[in-house]
Amino acid sequence: MNARTNQKYTLEDIIQRKQEVLQDIQIQHQIIAETTQAIFAPILPSPKLDQTALIKKFNTGMAIFDGVMVGMKIFKSIRKFFKRGR
Repeated sequence: MNARTNQKYTLEDIIQRKQEVLQDIQIQHQIIAETTQAIFAPILPSPKLDQTALIKKFNTGMAIFDGVMVGMKIFKSIRKFFKRGR
């Protein structure tokens, strides 16, 4: 209900209220910043994840090496096949 009051505000009242509102805004800004940081912060790796990541990298490297070696063998056999046909 909008009841009008005839209360008079002084300049000091307005300045004090402004400072209170600014403090509330700063607190809300800090809460929002902390929440955003918590949401988007990277997940810290655990020691088990480090070992599995190392194993995955090793397996990937071995798969690439194996693929290159098989590819070289295939190219050698194709080259030999076309050299024999002459």
